Amino acid sequence: MKPELVIIGGGIAGISCAARAVEDFSVTVLEAEMQPGYHSSGRSAAVSIEAYMNPVVHALTLESAAYHRAMGARPTRCCEVADASHVHLVDEFLSSWQGLCPDLHEISPTEMRAAVPILRADAVHRVVVDPNALALDPHGMLEGFRRVLVASGGRIISNARVSKLEAVPGGWKVHYADRVLAADVVVNAAGAWADEVALMAGALPLGLQPLRRTAVLVDAGQDVSTWPLVHRAQGGLYFKPEAGLLMVSLGDETPSPPCDARPEELDIATTMARFQEMTTLETSRPVRSWAGLRTFLPDRIPAVGFDAKVKDFFWLVGQGGFGMQTAPALSEAAASLLAGRGCQFADVLSPARGLSPPGS
Repeated sequence: MKPELVIIGGGIAGISCAARAVEDFSVTVLEAEMQPGYHSSGRSAAVSIEAYMNPVVHALTLESAAYHRAMGARPTRCCEVADASHVHLVDEFLSSWQGLCPDLHEISPTEMRAAVPILRADAVHRVVVDPNALALDPHGMLEGFRRVLVASGGRIISNARVSKLEAVPGGWKVHYADRVLAADVVVNAAGAWADEVALMAGALPLGLQPLRRTAVLVDAGQDVSTWPLVHRAQGGLYFKPEAGLLMVSLGDETPSPPCDARPEELDIATTMARFQEMTTLETSRPVRSWAGLRTFLPDRIPAVGFDAKVKDFFWLVGQGGFGMQTAPALSEAAASLLAGRGCQFADVLSPARGLSPPGS
């Protein structure tokens, strides 16, 4: 008989881990909201970028790429664009990343503006292209992992916010609503709420910080389907095709408590103002706006593994803005560690790797 595994959190981290772990465990996913992926996973920009965040995320992204391609991820490009005041940032970017990403290359401003004709001439002085980016389908990914889980006998329970974790001999009692589940192992994949879940279990929090990011949809009035993701070299703005429109974001990182994030009017106005500074498109109001939380650990590397002090309590947290692109590799790592098989990323992802919890 398989041991009972309860995963708290039905975002891409929890669902993908559940689908991988179901061969070794009897798996139940508890999702606090009415549907999996309601928070960060359902609000993802959903582009896999090789030259992103840090070398650990880069390695996890490479490990995940074959899965994404097999699932039909669409090749796209990610373009770092610098105006005259920020051309030096192109050299810094290439110095940081070209050793890991040898396919990075520069194209001319003329070629860039031919690809994205709304760009202002004074906004484009140097351009670096990552040709290996992939446009992902977050809802398709969630559904794909869900199907694997359910087909193998696992289950997902929605509207199941965990209220208490009780350590008992041989495992846990997991309380939610008016019910209790017995578990041999508990996986904490609760995203922005993960430190709160840890405290329920008697574990020290890792210092997770949710950061709010705002995005809007803009109608460009033309076919944008072949446009790349365009990222301002100095940060503070990017845009990409999204269902026939353009998704535009400040790339902001506003500290937030765990919550159902909502966009603020000032952030929406700032997004539109910066977008109009960079482009010739004249539009004052977006079609739609939203916000999501990207939750990071201090070193911006995920934590995957058993807690150092609390028995049978497993962390799967800190995926920040790269949860979708690294989910295939992180879920394989998590399932392998849960089953005691180890993995190549075990040490670098360990929750005990030297992070200082709040107040320490």
